[in-house]
Order: sequence, then C-alpha cells, then structure tokens
Amino acid sequence: MRRRRREQKLAAASHWPIVEAKLLKGVLVDKDELAEGTLAQDRQLEFPYYFSLESGAVTGIFSGYLRSASCSEGEARRLEKQVMEGTTVMVRYNPENPDEGCALMRDNARLLFQLWEA
Repeated sequence: MRRRRREQKLAAASHWPIVEAKLLKGVLVDKDELAEGTLAQDRQLEFPYYFSLESGAVTGIFSGYLRSASCSEGEARRLEKQVMEGTTVMVRYNPENPDEGCALMRDNARLLFQLWEA
C-alpha cells in the first residue's frame, strides 16, 4: 500500500512546478524500508529544506525533507560533512499544498549525493 502511494506521488510530482529550495543541516537516519541497498547500506541522510512562494494562489514559506539514497554509516558521516547548510536543490511542490513536495534526481544531477525519490 505504501509503495503504491509513493509511486502515485512520484507520478504526480513530475507535473508539479519546480522551485529552488535551501537545505538545512542533515541528520543520519535508519534506511526507509522501501529504500533499496545492500545489507551494509542501512542508513540515509535526511535533509530538511525550505523555500518561499511569493506569487500565485498560495504564498509563504514552505518546508519538507529529502533523503539520500541508502548508504553505510561511514558513507553517510562523510557526506554529512561535505553537504553544507544552504546548498540549493530543486524541489517539485504540489500547487494545492506546497508543503507536499519532493526532489527528483533528474532535477538535481549536480548534487554530491544520490537522492532517494519519495
């Protein structure tokens, strides 16, 4: 059920508007059960992000979070030091509810890490 909901969200997000967002400090978290990876890749980095909308039907500051692809704890700790707070990412957001968003790999090819699309 959860996998289907995730796939539906990703399909809808491909049509949502894109905005530039800023990352906050990442934290190390256990790997999501739907994220792929080896047995040793049992962690992910989770980064809160925020962006503002100043025109249109909905205005204000909105937030969400994104996660890296699965990695080992050592990889995650090295990456945590490399990704600076304030790094920009491109986020797609639901125009009816801007707090619902996601970052897609195709929009963020220049990042230092692989995104887990959720």
